[in-house]
Amino acid sequence: MAWRPAGLNKSSNKSHVSRHTKSSSSSLSLSSSSSSSCSPTLQILAFETAKCMVRLVALYKSLSDDEFHRLRNGIMKSPGVVTLNSDDETYLLSLACEEMLENLDQAAAIVSRLGKKCIDVELNKFDIAYHNMKQGIIDARTLDFNTEHVVKTIDQMEKYACSTSVLYASLVGVDEMEISKRKKWRRNSGSKIDYFNEEISSRRKQVIHFRRISLWNQTFDKIVALMAQIVAVIFVRICTVFEPFVSSLPCITAKNRNFNRLHYNSNPKSPKGVTFRLSSITKIDKFITKIRYMDVNPEKNQMLVQSAPENTVGAAGLALRYANVIIMAEAYFYSSKMITNDAREYMFEMLPMNLKQMLRGKLKSHWHKDAEAREGQQGVAEGWKAALEEIFEWLAPVAHDTLQWQQERNLEQRNLDAKPTVLLLQTLHFSDLERTEAAIVEIL
Repeated sequence: MAWRPAGLNKSSNKSHVSRHTKSSSSSLSLSSSSSSSCSPTLQILAFETAKCMVRLVALYKSLSDDEFHRLRNGIMKSPGVVTLNSDDETYLLSLACEEMLENLDQAAAIVSRLGKKCIDVELNKFDIAYHNMKQGIIDARTLDFNTEHVVKTIDQMEKYACSTSVLYASLVGVDEMEISKRKKWRRNSGSKIDYFNEEISSRRKQVIHFRRISLWNQTFDKIVALMAQIVAVIFVRICTVFEPFVSSLPCITAKNRNFNRLHYNSNPKSPKGVTFRLSSITKIDKFITKIRYMDVNPEKNQMLVQSAPENTVGAAGLALRYANVIIMAEAYFYSSKMITNDAREYMFEMLPMNLKQMLRGKLKSHWHKDAEAREGQQGVAEGWKAALEEIFEWLAPVAHDTLQWQQERNLEQRNLDAKPTVLLLQTLHFSDLERTEAAIVEIL
């Protein structure tokens, strides 16, 4: 695999070009065989790379026709999202688009950093190429979403991530066995030491095997080229799918003659049958310091979370707390056991002061208003139960999605599972604060 540019600015890159090509007009390239033989291997960076691959694969899957249909006709029209967040399709799609672009930016930041360790000079400049993509400087003719090659690349990335995950588990297993061995040795359990030695030896052989087949033993050039190609495919897909609803996206056409072009070609001479090349970047020296890392800084690009309007749960910083309250109330509601006073007190203390006051007022109102009505009427409790079930049907899914969104982005708990993730628009983050608190008071 290679990331191949067609001639850079001659005036500023003559010496650079002369080292890699005999013709100034021909494309600069490093073939898969030559670059891979010199390129260092990922080794310990395999685990971070695997997480990046998983993020890209999850993004790719979330942009399939079926997933986009589910987003528009399922998630966005779910009662909880419509009631608490918005029923404006354009607004919700813009939130989904922005979150996907931010996730892609974070993946591209890792690809750019890994690219600095590549032998291929153009992989070193992936940050520039990604910046150009986001400006619409891209030829989408050969970046189709569901081509056979792209599907195979996605499958290959999943296999790499899976084998790297197994490698990590194997390394942890060896460490645990060695710790157990030392404990047994201190206790002078001689018979057990032989068992641990054999088991550790066997597991170390497994580690060697999984290092060989996982990302650990793959070169920077090969893996960065793979991920760079998928980044481009995903970006084009996002623009294609969301462009009718999000005006700020660059218009991706089949061919734009006025821009530099990003090529994704089939090359039968390449061992892998693929080359990837970026056309000339004019006046690169003037702009390289300005645009380097401009669009691939993950901290800078995490803007969606901070963009929640003032009247939302997210802006108040209460999304996670309210989600926990709702889920706890749901668990007690459907439990066959009576809620204890301690549990009731604990749940009450989770509420902010204004919600405590609202709840006290609501309870006093119900006690006073319904005191006579409740006497001798066994059906009142059943009526309340039915009303609460109706509220939980649309409120609880949003709370569960809020916790899942948080868990998926917790790096310590994140597993290498490349399935589509929960979007922020499905959570309480963009929920109307007043409506959400009113619903919580009702269920409590």
